[in-house]
This record gives sequence, structure tokens and C-alpha cells, in this order.
Amino acid sequence: KAYFRLALSLIKLISKKELKALTLTDSESWWNEIRKKTFHPDFTLAKHLALMYPKAGKFVKLYPNRKMLRRALKYHEKWAADNMPIYVDETPPKPMGYIISDDKPITLAKPTIFRSNLAKWLPVSLKTTKLDLIYSTEIHGRSLAAFYNQCNRYKNTIVLIEAIVGNTTATIGMFASHAWNVNPASYGDGECFLFRVDPDPKCFNWTPDFSGIDDFESQAIREQYMVAKSDFLAMGANAEGTSGIRLDQDFINGESYSALGFDNEPLPGQDRHKFD
Repeated sequence: KAYFRLALSLIKLISKKELKALTLTDSESWWNEIRKKTFHPDFTLAKHLALMYPKAGKFVKLYPNRKMLRRALKYHEKWAADNMPIYVDETPPKPMGYIISDDKPITLAKPTIFRSNLAKWLPVSLKTTKLDLIYSTEIHGRSLAAFYNQCNRYKNTIVLIEAIVGNTTATIGMFASHAWNVNPASYGDGECFLFRVDPDPKCFNWTPDFSGIDDFESQAIREQYMVAKSDFLAMGANAEGTSGIRLDQDFINGESYSALGFDNEPLPGQDRHKFD
């Protein structure tokens, strides 16, 4: 709603008479007119905030609710796609660094290309952080209990998994925005994502449902970001009862299916759902 208020206040900067006289060929010409107004000596932030948040009164029009905003955004998506200037930053991402420790050697995350892709996919606030190994099956033991014990104090964790299917190997994983703890309910948020770093690197971000249909069951499944039980660990879910990633309690077997919200393919590869 804040964005919508901002948009309305920007439109109000230009009168209807001025708007009819303008020749707007694309979004850039529109923003040029906005710049002229905001850099004018008569422009004040206080006046602009008053446009964004008018005082309540009998004739004040209420702002649309979330459903109406979704419909309005969907209606104008095509126009925006056709007229929005596109800037693509082609600068290669700087690989994430990692903390060197003799007693905790980095293995799966050591390849530079892996850390470059992780830096590209992570939230902006985490792109320049260094990786620190807090759990490894080789060091702490192959059990879910040991995993929880090592990870329950840390938010923003990356789980890297070497998935073996027959004679093929893939490095897959998940980013968790909250600490991993045994929890009776699913938790986390939309910053969680699934990924594959090798082969064919891909990131599968979570997206909300913009259909506007009130399907509470599907919404509940879609919002199963993190599932942490005493006998399994998972991220993402679907109506069939499978997960985007699921690991058993001894980390020997796992599975990967398409999950609502993440819309991922099986992470080890096409038609490769089960892995060791």
C-alpha cells in the first residue's frame, strides 16, 4: 500500500491539464517530468507526504485493499513490460569468501564458481559475508540431531548437499532465513530458496500466489518454507506430500520434487527425485 500511495502522490504532482499536454513516449519521459517537479524550488517533502497520507475525513477516498492492488498490478503488467527500460548488470558477481580453519576445512563450497553463484542468489545484505562451516557430516557426525545442535543458533544458513543418483553426482542445497530447530509447525519466510550449483546452476526463489483466488489449503502448502522435525528436514512442499528438498534423520537418503512457491525442478536433475 505504501508503494501505491507513493504512485498516487507522484501522479498528483502533475495536474490534469499538464498531463494532457505532455508527450509521454516511454517511462523515462514520465520520470523526467517527475524530476522537474521534485527539483522545483516550491517542492517540499512535507507537502508530498501530505499527498501520500491525507488526513482522515468524510470525503477521503480509502486506498484499495491488497486484492484490488493485485488485480491492478496484473492488469498493467504487460504495459510495464513493454515500456520499462531494462538495465541488466552483467558484472560477474564477486565470489563469497570463506573462513579458513584447520579443524573445519571447506570442501563442497570451495569451488570459486559455487561461491560466485551463491553471492548472486543471496539477499543483498548477505552477498559480502564470509562462509563459515558450522556443520559437516565428516566432522560432527551423520545425524539430524547433530545438525540441529550445531545450527540452532544461526540464522541465514546455506545447506550444501552432495546428491548421488546412480553414477551421477549433483551439488544442490537450500538457503534458510531462520535457524534450524525442531518445530511442530513449518516456519521461515519468502527469502528461503532452493538451488543447484553443479551441474547447470539454477536458483529457485519463492514467490507468492498472485492469482487472487482464496485457496487456503494451497496457501498453507505454499508457505511451508522450512520444516524441521526430529526424523526429517525439508524445505518446500506440494499437494502430493513431497518436498522441494527432504533429508532423512541420518542424512543417507533424500528426495527432491517440485514445490509450490519455489516451482523448482528436481534438484539433482530431470526425473531424478531420490538421491543418496
